[in-house]
Amino acid sequence: SSFVERVKKRGFEVVYMTEPIDEYVVQQMKEYDGKQLVSVTKEGLELPEEEEEKKKREEDKTKFEGLCKVMKNILDNKVEKVVVSNRLVESPCCIVTSQYGWTANMERIMKAQALRDTSTMGYMAAKKHLEINPDHPIVENLRQ
Repeated sequence: SSFVERVKKRGFEVVYMTEPIDEYVVQQMKEYDGKQLVSVTKEGLELPEEEEEKKKREEDKTKFEGLCKVMKNILDNKVEKVVVSNRLVESPCCIVTSQYGWTANMERIMKAQALRDTSTMGYMAAKKHLEINPDHPIVENLRQ
């Protein structure tokens, strides 16, 4: 999965939660055995970085700012924003959900329920964020 590329590269353990019950459990259980559980499919993933990596990421943000604006204009209301990613290594891009909305898996589960509460669907199923990989050749070609 493109979401875990950099996380695995840094040596962090990844727990795949693919069952519907996992979504409900993780909403209530924020940590386990003193370790905080973090969703890699949501925006705001913070990984420890060295000073050199932080500097490169800031340079990439500036370098790809124009492309992000163009992509946002093209995608218009399909995504809330387009940003340079810190989670991608090999994939050109990925779509993440906002920090406080449902994960894509939870959204899928809620849409599949026959007697779902449609009043919460609008704001919990928030717009997605597109993250681009500044080191991928396709993204670099788009920038030029």
